[in-house]
Amino acid sequence: MNRLLTRRSVLSASVATATAAALAACSNPSAPAGAATRILPTDPLIADFEARRIADGTTVTQQLTAAPFNTKITGKPVSTWGYNGSLNGPLIRAKTGDLLDVPVTNKLAEGTSVHWHGLALRNDADGVQGLTQEAIAAGTDYGYRFRLAHPGTYWYHSHFDMQRERALYGALIIEDPKEALAYDQEWVIILDDWLDGITGTPEEVVEELSMGMDMSGGSMEGMDHEGGGGMDMGMKHMLTGATSDYLGGDAGDVKIPVHLFNGKPAQE
Repeated sequence: MNRLLTRRSVLSASVATATAAALAACSNPSAPAGAATRILPTDPLIADFEARRIADGTTVTQQLTAAPFNTKITGKPVSTWGYNGSLNGPLIRAKTGDLLDVPVTNKLAEGTSVHWHGLALRNDADGVQGLTQEAIAAGTDYGYRFRLAHPGTYWYHSHFDMQRERALYGALIIEDPKEALAYDQEWVIILDDWLDGITGTPEEVVEELSMGMDMSGGSMEGMDHEGGGGMDMGMKHMLTGATSDYLGGDAGDVKIPVHLFNGKPAQE
């Protein structure tokens, strides 16, 4: 049977062909010149874009050392990981236009990275291992160096497995030199739900959560959240029956023994 070719069908076929060709070029390393290629951090295009960022500030340097350390929380000895031996990573303060230079030393027994949460920055400095960089291997150093373009309150943290559930995080404040308002007081507060070394480890919690999902076919809906009967299987970290008017119902699934305010329990 003959099919009438319309202008619409011809255009649709052309678009489909062009799309297929583009996809093939992206996946074909031997694609001809002009085809889509990866843009590398060292390419002139990146250098040109970076040169157009505001660059009228100074260089702000902050050394970060990721390492195990011992401390006390609510009087209990705790072994955990953090930056520069603290439950609260260094507060980094800079201004728009500054160049942030952060040498990182990894003294952990595994890889790590530092992600600059919420910042618009060059991709190779974003700190996501396996995507924008390789992990910083155990016993090695790495440097993050990028221009700060936007004022605001941000935070930085490890982007490697469960490391940010320990003390591998800190605050980053980028001030606006043209800020018109003046303030009498400023408080930078970091809140953290903490359990590492108190009731267990972050990895144990993830394992229990995974067990709950497996038992209910991919979610925790099949468990007895009211009475906790479905949780009575040695799952010491699970929270059952907790509600919150502020959260509109469920108050969470994990028991949190301590809430830290800038690295200290509320009682202190």
